[in-house]
Amino acid sequence: MERATKASLARLRLSEVDLLLVHWPNPRIPLAETIGALCRMKRTGLTRYIGVSNFTVPLLEAAVREASEPLVVNQIEWHPFLDQSKMRAACAAHGMAITAYCPLARGRIIGNEVLVGIGKAHAKSVAQVSLRYLVQEGAIGIPRTAKVERLSENLAIFDFALSNDEMNAIRALGGPHGRLVNWSGAPTWD
Repeated sequence: MERATKASLARLRLSEVDLLLVHWPNPRIPLAETIGALCRMKRTGLTRYIGVSNFTVPLLEAAVREASEPLVVNQIEWHPFLDQSKMRAACAAHGMAITAYCPLARGRIIGNEVLVGIGKAHAKSVAQVSLRYLVQEGAIGIPRTAKVERLSENLAIFDFALSNDEMNAIRALGGPHGRLVNWSGAPTWD
């Protein structure tokens, strides 16, 4: 990990990064070893903060126990079609933030009647509704786009709020089978 971190810093021309994550848990490497190395990166000043990505609730609990430095974030797949209430509770219990990747469900939100209706009520796109939902759930959404106009649209989510009824309607879209990122090396999801 130290070699990879230093190589990344050299490519970025930085002496440290703000946040360093373990991208996927690796069942072939003991978790204590992985978390120990991550904590060393923070102690040696190569990163200001550390966290994990794609950790399940049991893996998160184990990582927190192993960590000698605070873990500040778990980056996970989260969008309206995937219920992440268990992970949300686990992260909250440890004072950790959640970064939501695939917050627009790889475009599958487009045309969803619930999201379209809520968007019309606020004069917002379904993407903006989905991102606002995640913000109100306490997540940091990281949508991907190659279009400059979408960047502005993705940021224009702080001038409206979803009602409790709208939040509940969006939550009702989620379930355990809404996952889009699931490869053979992935952990068994909560």
